[in-house]
Amino acid sequence: MALPLPDSLLAALEEAEREHPEACMVLRAVRSNSGSILDFEWLWANPAAARALGRVPEFLPGRRLGEVSSKDGIAGRMDLLRQVVESGRLHADHFTEGDILMQGTAVPLRRDGVLLRLRDITSSQRVEEGLRETLDWVRDVLESMPDVFFTVDTDWRITYVNRNAAALTGRTPETLFRRVLWDACPELCGTPFERALREVAAEESYRLFELRTGRDRWHDVHVWSSGRNISTYARDITDKKRVQAERDALLARERSGRLEAEALAQRRTHELMAARERLVQSEKLAMAGQLAAGVGHEINNPLSYVTGNLQFAVEQLTPLARRPDAGPGAQGALNEALEALREAREGAERIRVIVRDLQTFARADELRLGPVDVHAALEFGVSMAMTHLRSRAQVERSYGQVPPALAHEARLGQVFLHLLINAAHAIPSGDFERHRVTLTTRREGAWVLVEVSDTGMGMTPEVLQRAFEPFFTTRPVGEGSGLGLSICLGLVRSMHGELTATSIPGLGSTFQVRLPIAERPVHPGVPAVRAEEGASRKRVLVVDDEPQLTSVLRRILGRQHDVVVAHSGREALTLLEQDDAFDRIFCDLMMADLTGMDVHAELARRRPQLLSRFVFMTGGSFTDRARAFLQAVPLPRIEKPFEPGVLHALVESSPPRTG
Repeated sequence: MALPLPDSLLAALEEAEREHPEACMVLRAVRSNSGSILDFEWLWANPAAARALGRVPEFLPGRRLGEVSSKDGIAGRMDLLRQVVESGRLHADHFTEGDILMQGTAVPLRRDGVLLRLRDITSSQRVEEGLRETLDWVRDVLESMPDVFFTVDTDWRITYVNRNAAALTGRTPETLFRRVLWDACPELCGTPFERALREVAAEESYRLFELRTGRDRWHDVHVWSSGRNISTYARDITDKKRVQAERDALLARERSGRLEAEALAQRRTHELMAARERLVQSEKLAMAGQLAAGVGHEINNPLSYVTGNLQFAVEQLTPLARRPDAGPGAQGALNEALEALREAREGAERIRVIVRDLQTFARADELRLGPVDVHAALEFGVSMAMTHLRSRAQVERSYGQVPPALAHEARLGQVFLHLLINAAHAIPSGDFERHRVTLTTRREGAWVLVEVSDTGMGMTPEVLQRAFEPFFTTRPVGEGSGLGLSICLGLVRSMHGELTATSIPGLGSTFQVRLPIAERPVHPGVPAVRAEEGASRKRVLVVDDEPQLTSVLRRILGRQHDVVVAHSGREALTLLEQDDAFDRIFCDLMMADLTGMDVHAELARRRPQLLSRFVFMTGGSFTDRARAFLQAVPLPRIEKPFEPGVLHALVESSPPRTG
């Protein structure tokens, strides 16, 4: 049998390792009579080792490996421990103890002893795996993109090069990696590209420029400094340059002819460029419209019962907060709760406005046009924008004698409101006397022209060129979505008009709206919201497959009227067969069981006298069938989320029951 290890050694280890966060233990080989190692037993372990094994330190001394650890843990390392004792050399490896990945280091001690130190590397291993996966993902992205990308360090050694960058040089990535850029690609020396890279390295800045990379090949290049690396990204613009070159060659040939041919060529070029810009703008508006059509409906349904319940909660709590018998503490708590609900309601309203603006991309063809007084729409915009204009500029009017324009009154007011707010933001505050916002109207042939001019900062040609792009904005992050002008453009075009802009940096901008003169009557819409004293109690049916939405409609209308709910189109038809004494029926247009259109078709066959009481509710996403239905059926509709006042007005204006 082996002699025990000296107590002094164990005492020294206990003193040194007692508070150490890493597990440390001493094992001793247990030999047979013939001297072969049968097992190992614990002589000592610090608290961290005991915790790693799920034991207390007093339990371990004298225990065998198999009594404490599983074969997947330390007990499974028996052969390794024998090798350490018999060879007298330390050994390190990894193993699993339970769900923990351990790094173990075994050091031989005299008299068959082994000092075993364990370190939990589970977290670090996961971090390394995550980092490797991230790096692999980044590498896959850089290798799969069709553009050029490479990086160099401060010694100009290539630290990464994707396959397209290597192919551009005619070399392989392996022959370029870790080589000095100027040695690997001597053809770059003395070129504008070298000068740009060295300027970026010296200034720690960035450069954007076009670079000719071959006899008939061009790239848009972006070079920037990022810590210890300089990164280069380049996109092939050969086709773009070829188109430009062909256009320039065509213009050159035409200019060599007669002056009339030159003027014709210039006119065609301008038409071509304008058509291209319109095509690009239409594609962007179509993309935004597809996004709005898909997302708007999903947002509007839950937003309807969120805003409705918030309004209901505010109306219910407000009288309680004003009660004289409520104590100061209760009043304070109620007032604070009311303030929180009002802030939440304002946030929901902001969401509603954003969704509504997005949806205008998708539903421009749904606008019902009619004669609109552009002066009234302008005055509406001025009144709504006055909080923005009051401290910045005086509003001047130069109205001409103009006929009604063919437009949509609410949408036109929205356009003018945004243009006026835009003008206010372009004018610095604090100099009210010097600045002006001028509103001008006049007639030009078959068109009504409206101009909104300001004396603000103006726009550079580059900004003016992109002013109507969706999501383009020059304001700081969080102060503008970049949708305003593109929405206005879509609205004006949906009214068969045009919106254009001119600007001079430092002097101001002018936005011009051109609308056709009205030639057809306006169609009636939803009745205006009005307050009525002592209105009679009426019966209302709500048909919607969203339980939360029917619940909030019951809360909003249930205090003044009797509200019955049907959670599907089929349930509504069954109910109306038994009881049709309803003054107003609110029906969702798009439901999973039977749609509102199916309900309308069935009632048109069975009980057509009920149809005049219908109001359809929409979430903003329409199929082709739904669009055709809404255009063909002259019934009112409201869009989610809706205002409580509109609901009450529709109930109060319900037609008398017949039959």
